[in-house]
Amino acid sequence: MCGICGIVFHRPNSNGHELIQKMTSAMAHRGPNGDGFFDSGDGVYLGHRRLSIIDLEGGGQPMKDATGRYTVVFNGEIYNYQRIKKEMPSPFPFRTNSDTEVLLQAYSLYGNECLAKFIGMFAFAIHDYENDSLVIARDRLGIKPLYYIETEDFFIFASEITALLATDLVRAEVNLSALDYYLTLGYVPGQQTMFAGIKKLLPGHCGILKNGNFSSHKYWDIPPSPVCSLSYQEAQEELSRLLEDSVRLRLISDVPVGVFLSGGVDSSALVATIVEQLGRQISTFSVGYADDPALSELSAAKAVASRFSTDHHEYILQHADFFVATDDLLTYCEEPLVEAAAVALLQLSRVAKQHATVLLSGEGADEVFAGYPLYLLSGKVDLMRRLIPSCLSQQIAHVASRRREKIAKYCDWLSSPLAHRYKGISQDVTDSIKRVMYTPDLFSTVGKVDKTFHSLFSALKNGTNLQRMQYADIHSWLPDDLLLKADKMTMAASIELRVPFLDHRLVEFGLSIPDSYKIVSGQGKYILKDFMRRYLPDSMIFQKKKGFPVPIARWFRGGLRNSVREILLDKKTTDRRYIHPAYVKRILELHETGKVDMSRRILSLLVLELWHRKFIDQCL
Repeated sequence: MCGICGIVFHRPNSNGHELIQKMTSAMAHRGPNGDGFFDSGDGVYLGHRRLSIIDLEGGGQPMKDATGRYTVVFNGEIYNYQRIKKEMPSPFPFRTNSDTEVLLQAYSLYGNECLAKFIGMFAFAIHDYENDSLVIARDRLGIKPLYYIETEDFFIFASEITALLATDLVRAEVNLSALDYYLTLGYVPGQQTMFAGIKKLLPGHCGILKNGNFSSHKYWDIPPSPVCSLSYQEAQEELSRLLEDSVRLRLISDVPVGVFLSGGVDSSALVATIVEQLGRQISTFSVGYADDPALSELSAAKAVASRFSTDHHEYILQHADFFVATDDLLTYCEEPLVEAAAVALLQLSRVAKQHATVLLSGEGADEVFAGYPLYLLSGKVDLMRRLIPSCLSQQIAHVASRRREKIAKYCDWLSSPLAHRYKGISQDVTDSIKRVMYTPDLFSTVGKVDKTFHSLFSALKNGTNLQRMQYADIHSWLPDDLLLKADKMTMAASIELRVPFLDHRLVEFGLSIPDSYKIVSGQGKYILKDFMRRYLPDSMIFQKKKGFPVPIARWFRGGLRNSVREILLDKKTTDRRYIHPAYVKRILELHETGKVDMSRRILSLLVLELWHRKFIDQCL
């Protein structure tokens, strides 16, 4: 696990050495064990920060192949590198025991076709000296981030946005076209970021820079017609086989490994697989809250830890930690995210670092096996649409948008078919709310979110509605919110996070099995829960989903109330002219009465403002 960066100048520039060092320094937390640099001599510079996980002595980067033609910088892990190594022509001249060298030699043998061989999480760049080109690639699911900027004068890329900004080749400016995405969803999906001119290489994509021109293409996607002919029992056996192999591969490490344990079925399945199937003992880590024990997951996590005899550790988060932790959240996430759980994850990662350098977590299981309540709710909304005329639901939404936003949201959903209304499981702001919330200038940008998600929803030509919702979330919410949060928060503590449920073989399997295997009697993620019955009682398996929650609703009415008001009603905030000031006052008052929970909306606006002050205002 590392940080990578690079600069390719299209015109002579004498500052390459200085700039690449600035970029690596900005990512020192991603690789505290060392740095490295490459200068091609003709305007190509590569940089690397290393967090040593595999081959502690021999895996330094940038790394050249034996011929000197190719040079790589690589962030992540190729879990099946030993298998790939055995398949290569023998004898092959390996100088290290690292997965980095296997990646490099695989590229030298197979070119871009090597990507199909990799099981892992990665972002890498390879400079081809003979071809005078640069190839960059990102793993199938977008577990590892990769950002870039392309201009007539240069192409720069990095694992983090701050590394791009450290060059002073670009200013930190708001991407106004991304604001509606953020306020609607709580994150920015796809290629865009909240910074003008800074893009993300999409998951499952590979790009090439040659002769000053950059182009990218998709090398992997979920099959367009996901179909599985396995019986339920056969599917259970396949799930067990795939999960065991995925976890086994992700335990490969030369440093201590642990698990983030929420007490839910996803992380419990990882612990069960490690202890019961693979016969390994493991350390586990959980978070709780001193002032809201009902929301805390500690008791459930402790029960699972006791069942599997793990070396268990707990962290207690308090409201006094919120603003310090939120500042850290913005520092390392770089973009605003409406993810209160990220605050808890960052603090817990710092605790875990004292005991382990590699952590496994259950991200992805809800998307892959349909665990979100919205998947069930969407079908119920379609049934209600037959009973309630669209014109009536729109009228109710208009009235409710000023006092009962949840009702307004549901009524907006009732006025559209699923293909047009589905915008992922995090959608919180619909058009009726935006008409009250947005200023006219911001409201004029509305519409792009609809097009983005309609395209995602329609991508599976022969998929069911459930498969289409899963597909949309796997290509938006998962990489651009959950995985971004997970990568940035753990790397802030110099921890490598591994996500076994996002082995691409498991993802393809989860999308292909029949809906009836995933949702049974109102229970989502049923096949995984049923699998876990061999390890845990039903009372633990079928409990209400939590997953590192944070009691911000209580905090915004109590200890954080005055601070939140001061920031959101400040003239500096209102002068941005994104949100009507009267709207902000109203939601604060509604929340403080305790009658309506507006904590997510408040958090959304609060994080956006704090992000402005941290990244944009300081550059003006």
